[in-house]
Amino acid sequence: MQLINEVFELAKKNKGLFMKFLCDIALPNSTEIFSQYGEVVLEKGRSIDASMLEDVDVLIIRSITKVDENLLKNAKKLKFVGTATAGMDHIDTALLDKLNIAYSNAQGSNCESVGDYILSVLLVLASKYDLSFEGRSIGIVGCGYVGSQVELKAKALGMRIVKNDPPRFKAGDISCNATLEDALSCDVVTLHVPLVKEGEYKTHHLVNEDNLKLLKKDAIFINASRGNVVDNKALSAFLDERKDIKCWLDVFEGEPEIMCKELLDKVEGATAHIAGYSYESKRRANVMLADTMSKVLKLDSPKTYKMPTPEISSLEFGRIDSLDYDLINRLVFSVYDVRRDSLKFRYSFIGAKSFDEMRQTYRERRELSSLHLKNVDEKFKEKLKLLGFSVE
Repeated sequence: MQLINEVFELAKKNKGLFMKFLCDIALPNSTEIFSQYGEVVLEKGRSIDASMLEDVDVLIIRSITKVDENLLKNAKKLKFVGTATAGMDHIDTALLDKLNIAYSNAQGSNCESVGDYILSVLLVLASKYDLSFEGRSIGIVGCGYVGSQVELKAKALGMRIVKNDPPRFKAGDISCNATLEDALSCDVVTLHVPLVKEGEYKTHHLVNEDNLKLLKKDAIFINASRGNVVDNKALSAFLDERKDIKCWLDVFEGEPEIMCKELLDKVEGATAHIAGYSYESKRRANVMLADTMSKVLKLDSPKTYKMPTPEISSLEFGRIDSLDYDLINRLVFSVYDVRRDSLKFRYSFIGAKSFDEMRQTYRERRELSSLHLKNVDEKFKEKLKLLGFSVE
């Protein structure tokens, strides 16, 4: 009863508003974040439909919920739509503008999570094939929040950075001046672009039958952006011819079903679109959306949210002579070893239902920044910080 009274008192302070929130159940701190403003209802993202929105003021979703005319046909009270993703291709923003409904994404909320994922993939492949990335080139396609995180980790591994991002280059960032052809010709290629279906900067099938052939011998090719950025049928056919290519995929065309299932037998590893699924990223997204919503709707600022302490929060270094791959592997894998997720995917995927099940029941991992490294020799601190660890 006391908690209910507190919620009502907070609602009164927010200019008398007591709103109803409909939130994707996969975002674990929705009730904690939004209950200060009213009632919070949780629902599976793929189950959200028009019948649920009749009395909803705020909708908080992920990429699996399509916000279009059909979904909003009964949304008489809707004031704000927030998506806990960077991309917004699943939202008809023109329609929301027409209906005078505010909206926002959580750009940057999962950048550390995806960066950790890419690093873990690279270290897994380095271990398997006895590789060193020192002096090798990495083509980063898409240089936003995620691409920037990948760049930091690549620098820590001593890689040569090649960045391709035409919109950023046009806006004045000359560091992103590499062509797509330049990036695809690197030793490692990793994609971090939003899905844009048309226009000058279209990314749908950005990587296709014509330019896949640019991948050099023994190249590593990673897609952790959106499935439709790569022509999956073309990639499958390409991998039949180029057995040397080491391909790792977190995203697929046709999700939650996979349009080109034969691709799964040809890749080094695969996961169920969970690169951004760290413990921190899911909770960080709601914090960001609540902050934006409160400003747009002129409400009180959300209560301060403190990230819970991880199971392993610190590690004290003993005497080390070098920060070699063996030690880096042990540090990174102690927080996140992508092989766990890849093996689960390989043995659990049987169709769309299993794909969603793996996402819904995902055991969230913590980000590398949650591990505080103590007693670190000064000469190793910068490298460990670039990798993503907190260093004292």
